[in-house]
Amino acid sequence: MTLFNSRVSSYQMNYFMRANVNSATVKLQEATKELGTGRHANLFKELGPRSASALQMRVTETTTQSFVTANNVLASKLETTLAATNSIRETVSSVLELSLLNLTRPNTGAEALQAEARAAIESVVGSLNQSFNGDMIFAGIASRHAPMTRWEDVNPDTGLSPEGVINSIVGAGPPDAATAGTMIADIQAVFDSSYAANPNMNYEATFYGGTPLLDGGGNPNARVTARLDSDQELDYGVQANDPAFREALRGLALLASVDVSQVSDEATYQAWMQEAVDSLAAASEGILKITTDVGFQQEVVETATQRLEDVSIIQRLQVARLENVDAYEVSAQIASLEAQLQASYSVTARLGQLSILNYMR
Repeated sequence: MTLFNSRVSSYQMNYFMRANVNSATVKLQEATKELGTGRHANLFKELGPRSASALQMRVTETTTQSFVTANNVLASKLETTLAATNSIRETVSSVLELSLLNLTRPNTGAEALQAEARAAIESVVGSLNQSFNGDMIFAGIASRHAPMTRWEDVNPDTGLSPEGVINSIVGAGPPDAATAGTMIADIQAVFDSSYAANPNMNYEATFYGGTPLLDGGGNPNARVTARLDSDQELDYGVQANDPAFREALRGLALLASVDVSQVSDEATYQAWMQEAVDSLAAASEGILKITTDVGFQQEVVETATQRLEDVSIIQRLQVARLENVDAYEVSAQIASLEAQLQASYSVTARLGQLSILNYMR
């Protein structure tokens, strides 16, 4: 009877020891994982009702980081916009300087004005067709297509090229001051998109193919916007049909369509050159304002991003307080579990060495 009871007792001890070893092993694995990740292995078990707060904080932090990422992309886009706009202004200023030297009569470089203006148009149109991450920067909301038609290219919607539109008005050039005035007025109407004789010749028909300034009811179309935060939005769109860019291309078109060095009538020459200079000067001033506005928008984006990053630090600290473990406490727990397992293994090994011979005399 004694022998039977001893065997049952040994079996039970073995069973309990295995259960204790399994439990301690699971706890050791969880503690090791916590030490490696720095977070509770079972967040819901550890936090209980507070786990909902931790999840909500994580959702809020994810949203914050998405705004930060989007704002950083926007900052790069604005930087690209600013660089393109500055390039246009430099190009216009270069032609304006040469034009001022030849304002009242053909002087140094007058024979090169037409070629300079033609090259400047290519440069300006190229800048206005610049893209960022697949979006055309100066096209407005219709940002999937290049906004500007190149000077000599035919617009498939109208069957006309910008060069052809201007040449159809200018022809061989102004023969006298009165005719020059009429041509200038017609070209002005083209760039204002108010040329009624042939609407296909208008700027927003043949030259430009992005979002029009006005809708069908004569109201301003919406500009490209960005949401900087959950409660802050920024209108930042600059379009190739803004008045400053129209003026730039109008002034350049006046010079590119006529070789002013060949205009012999002084009054005609001066009328044509004065209009070109006035247009380029207005363009330079308008583009300067655009660059100033873009610079201000950059500051707004930078301020919003900095604010979000500051909020993010606070949110991450709050999440860490709930989810993170005390490394020293976990290390102590690991040491205790390892010691417990060592003792369990030792006892189990000793039990395994027992046999009936240990009880025989």
